[in-house]
Amino acid sequence: MAPGVPVCNYGEAPPSISFSGSGFMATYQLGVAQCFLTYTPWILRTAPCVLGASAGSLVAAAVVCEMSLITIKDEMLHFAKQMKTFTLGPFNPSINVFHWLEHILCKYLPPDAHQLANGRLAVAMTRLIDGKHIVMSEFQSKDDVVQALLCSCFVPGYCGMLPPTFKGEHYVDGGFSGMQPVMPVPCSQTLTVSPFSGETDICPADTPCLWDMVVSGATLKGNMANSFRIINALYPMSLETLEQAYHSGYKDAIHFLLRNELAPYLMIHEVSHLINHNCNQYKMWKHLETTTTEEEEKMKVEKEMATMTSFISNGHMQRGNSTEHEWTGKQPTQKPLSFDMVKNGMAGARTHTHTHTHTHTH
Repeated sequence: MAPGVPVCNYGEAPPSISFSGSGFMATYQLGVAQCFLTYTPWILRTAPCVLGASAGSLVAAAVVCEMSLITIKDEMLHFAKQMKTFTLGPFNPSINVFHWLEHILCKYLPPDAHQLANGRLAVAMTRLIDGKHIVMSEFQSKDDVVQALLCSCFVPGYCGMLPPTFKGEHYVDGGFSGMQPVMPVPCSQTLTVSPFSGETDICPADTPCLWDMVVSGATLKGNMANSFRIINALYPMSLETLEQAYHSGYKDAIHFLLRNELAPYLMIHEVSHLINHNCNQYKMWKHLETTTTEEEEKMKVEKEMATMTSFISNGHMQRGNSTEHEWTGKQPTQKPLSFDMVKNGMAGARTHTHTHTHTHTH
């Protein structure tokens, strides 16, 4: 979907949020979520459902269960660093992606994760026996949440040979049967987030290309940039790539907020401060990888400043389509925050600001 094409109106109802399969490039989605949490937390709080497939389900769980997004990002970077010390990386017998993931989930998911996730977190997985796309949203314990996420992220051979189980059935990676999960209700609205450029609401803005590729139902641009991202999703070539993906997700989320006029108080000086903060975060990882020259760093900052301060008009959202899959779970019956109240309050604040400015100039 081309940026700038309006698909739904925020005044109608709060949209659900979907995080696609992403591998280690989930750092991009963590950046998007962190931006929302910083500037427009009501987008995350009013979302009736937060969906995720594969590594995207980890981001969804972090949002719903209120985990530290930066901590999860740092854990991914640390594990990627460990993988690079072994020949063949994640395919080396000494590296166990599955056990690392299980450890991270047990460590950072809160004890009441199942209560926070029940009816709101939607974890996509692929049933092994028939390849059916299943979305789970009912959890009776923290272990249920852990097992569902392990099933959604399990890539045979990459994470091990024996698929994990959820409620007695074996499942594998949710991205195999549906890379970008959406609500099963045809008229529902879903904000889609992906680290791969294509027909997604928030994704990298690559230059137009001549052809597209369809991966598990998701349409991606068939270019070298996406090929590079797919490789890094499975086998990160450098920590700098994952760190930069996080900052790119943060910036792309800001562009989305500005296009849709969802952050009226996001000023230029705040964007400038963000860039400086991102540069400081990047320097923290300089000892992990070969660094660029000071001149290259300056060029990066200048390029980011030019990009971040460009206001793109119009916005778009993607309306969730009904796909051939099963939905297992209950629908949430209560919104944690009044969406219309927030929207109307923001509109009133903008009107008051414009009126005050007009009076002052006269």
